[in-house]
This record gives sequence, C-alpha cells and structure tokens, in this order.
Amino acid sequence: MAEARFIAPGVVEAGGHRIEAGAFIVATGSHPVVPKALDAIASHILTTDSLFELAELPQTLGILGLGAIGLELGLALSRLGVQVVAADQRGVIGGIQDPEIQKRAFSRFVEEFPMWLGTSVDIGLESGKVSMRAGERQAFVDRLLVVTGRQPNTEALDLAAAGIPLDGSGRPVIDTVTMRASDAPVFFAGDVQPDRPLMHEAADEGQMAAQAALACLRGQAWQAPARSVPISILFTDPDVCAVGLQHDAATQQGAVVGIAEGSGNGRSKVLGAPENLLRVYAARDTGLVLGASMLLTKGEHLAHQLAWAIHAKQTVSDLLAMPFYHPSIEEMLQSALKSAAQQLRT
Repeated sequence: MAEARFIAPGVVEAGGHRIEAGAFIVATGSHPVVPKALDAIASHILTTDSLFELAELPQTLGILGLGAIGLELGLALSRLGVQVVAADQRGVIGGIQDPEIQKRAFSRFVEEFPMWLGTSVDIGLESGKVSMRAGERQAFVDRLLVVTGRQPNTEALDLAAAGIPLDGSGRPVIDTVTMRASDAPVFFAGDVQPDRPLMHEAADEGQMAAQAALACLRGQAWQAPARSVPISILFTDPDVCAVGLQHDAATQQGAVVGIAEGSGNGRSKVLGAPENLLRVYAARDTGLVLGASMLLTKGEHLAHQLAWAIHAKQTVSDLLAMPFYHPSIEEMLQSALKSAAQQLRT
C-alpha cells in the first residue's frame, strides 16, 4: 500500500519500488471538491465521503449544490426528517436540460424543501451554526453538505513526468475515443475522466482501457467500440431520467417531441402522480427514436426500455407495434409515441 507517481515515461515509483511497464491504466477515481472559501467552517462541512459516516443525522442541514447528487441526497434526507435548505448558483436542478421537465421537477420537489436557485450564497459561522444568506433569505443549519463537483485523483501522479501535457488547471485533456491524453501509453478509465462519471460507464471504460493497452503493447491499432446509449437516472421518486440524445441536441436536429402527461394516464392517477411527464424525441425525417426526458414514477424502467430501443435503432412506428398493458405506466410511452407519430404524419 503506497502512493504511486510517475518519475519518467513508462516508470512509476511506489513505496520505494520502481515499476516499469509498456502501458499503464489510470483508474484512480475522483474526490469531492470543497471551495477554499469554506475553509473557515471546515469543521461543519460534510461531503459525500463523510456523510455516510455519521452516527446520527443532523436536525438541520444546508446543501450547497443542486446537481444530481445534491438533489437526490436533499430529498432523501428531507424524507428522513432532516430540515433541509439547498442553494445553487445555477438556475436549474439535477442538471436537467429539457426545460419542461426542469419546470415540472422543480415544482414537484420544491414542495419538500426550500431551493435557492440562481443566486450566490454567503456562508459563515454564527453561535455554532452555519449561516446561509442569499439576499433577503437566510437560514441557520447544523451542518453544510457541499456537493459542488468532483475532481479527478491525478494531482499526486505527476502525469507530466509520464510525458502527458496538462491544461491550465493541471489536468490531462483526455480523448474519450482513444482514452489517452497524448501519445504516451497511458489510458484513463472511470471518474478520472469526467465524460461519463457513472458506474456502468466506468465498467465499460475499464474493459476498453485494458483492450487499448494490450493493443498498444502488441503494436496494433485499436478501434474504440461504439459507446452504449447514454442513460441518466436520478433516484428522486418520481425519477428524473434522460436517455439518448439530450433536449438541446435533439432540438438542433429539428426533432419532434412526443408528450405524455400523468394526468392522462390511468396508473399515474391511481398512484397519485398526475405530475408525471414524458417527452420523447424522434427524428423528423425517419421517425427514429433519438432520446427522451422524463419526470416519472418508476421512470428507471422506462428509461432502460427506451435506451434499448434507441440502441436497436427502432422507430416510433416500431415501438407503437409493441403491446402495452392497461393500466400501466408504460402506457405513457404509448401516448408519447402517438403524439410523435401525429406530428410526423403532418
């Protein structure tokens, strides 16, 4: 057990030992970033590394950052009885691109705890409590959970010594196709490259990096396989999911948007979830399903079905030919596809 660092191209030193190799795979993950401006209240800060080590939950909690993790944890802790206040300088939650899903998600989740969006927050320490102030709003909380981003664990590796150029922030610029940052035989996989920081993607990247490294050792050209269809799932109940092509890219391609509302779906009504919303993007010329965004009860399952359909290059007509059971959440997909089909016909 020792910290490793490159001391020359093809040479790593760890615990006093030199390790020489024809290729290396860097899969060192990432760590939470805490802004230096918060150093004064370090004793009151939690991150995703320390939150789950708590013996008891705080009575009150501030959250700085409302991306995917901040939103998931904010809702979970609020539902466990913690009084939560969250803030984010951005004007969106969960990184949701589709504006209609964003609007619906915010309307649904802001009922559970206050969210201060689009504003900077002054953080301090007063009488043993963390103070949060944004304009006229203020709150005093026991602890502050900081989820403002993650940073690759490459600082101590001295990648420059391996012959890898670094950007102005001291990080390698990794090509997501070759999985390399230069011609040096060093391959990156997982959170260390921030393209798709998700567990199933890291597993794919690990296999790809191994194949690329072995090909490099044999002096063979390596062709990267096609990546899997992107899936993003926020376990927020209702889930927020994005599949395939994101809203902005689909809009630029002139895609039609098939829409289904929970208020028109029998199962959503039974479950008391009229706010359910599904938006499916389809190519205007071919009818190919390109992507989808949703705020949906058990949306994780429909997200997978749509990802498989996109992978199989299925069209709106192909999916409408499939059976849909009544009453089910899946009927929302049928409704969204019918909505898209009507637009394609016209």
